Amino acid sequence: MNFRFFPQLGVCCYQTLLWFVTGVSLFLVSPALAEAAGAVGGAPMQFLLVHGEMGQCRADSTCPDWISAEGQIMADTPRKLQKILKQVGNRKLPVVVSSPGGDVKAAMEMARIIRKQKLSIAVGRTRSRACPYAEPICSAAFAKDGSITGQPFSDGAICFSACPLFFAGGVQRVSSPFALLGVHQITTTYSEVRVQYRTEYEMVDGRRKIISKKEIGRKFVGKYDTTKLDKAQRTRLVSFLDKMGVDRGLVDLMLGTDPNGIHLLSQMDALRLKLTTELADADALVSARNCKENQSISDCVAPAPSTTAAPMTSASAMAGK
Repeated sequence: MNFRFFPQLGVCCYQTLLWFVTGVSLFLVSPALAEAAGAVGGAPMQFLLVHGEMGQCRADSTCPDWISAEGQIMADTPRKLQKILKQVGNRKLPVVVSSPGGDVKAAMEMARIIRKQKLSIAVGRTRSRACPYAEPICSAAFAKDGSITGQPFSDGAICFSACPLFFAGGVQRVSSPFALLGVHQITTTYSEVRVQYRTEYEMVDGRRKIISKKEIGRKFVGKYDTTKLDKAQRTRLVSFLDKMGVDRGLVDLMLGTDPNGIHLLSQMDALRLKLTTELADADALVSARNCKENQSISDCVAPAPSTTAAPMTSASAMAGK
């Protein structure tokens, strides 16, 4: 049998699917909101362990701790989240988040992480007294271990674009009227690359049999964006929201909102869609402790009944004698 080997240059094109959500165009909202979003939008998300200030401490001198999450969601953000969760150990600390959005796949991965850990989440920001008002977290606030001491606040905090997907992972999810939740269409970018191969093959009984195939070069051709989700992508998104306990109606709101805009969710809309679980804010979530299953945050925050009533009554009775 005669074998003939000869090289052939094979050229093929393929597309690599990259998930991400474009930044929010803030000209559609108030200047104050644009300024707040700009403060957290440019930098990648940073996670910090925060210790509550003295004003938030309880009668037993215990102060609440929480995890601050501010900035844009990047592909490596889930790894950073895992790192700080390892740092805090078995403590189920609430997460206080403010983000303009970012990588959708990463946001969904982080949602699964905090759901597995049974953590709660609030839209909000964190401020340290060591920092100027215009810069709520600054270098002067950091302790040697990388943690800070601060207090949560809601005014100007945002959770846009991919952020609500991360937010959906909390077992309890709250957002103040002074913080904003918003969604828009997912933008998918397809990159086209031209790959060149050298293929060696032989003809056996009139059929081509490949012996080896080696890549000898590739060239980036271009890319394009689309907001259209194919059937498989939509199915994954709906399945994710189902598992998080969020109404599928959120998908329709996302797909119906231009990526250059933002659909702001009112507190009642967020509650109706089950994106939030109750009406509360970041400060209440941080202050709540030892909540029982299905117990509201406001019940956990409520002060314990006074134990001084009996002595006062006794003193009053003695005075009357």
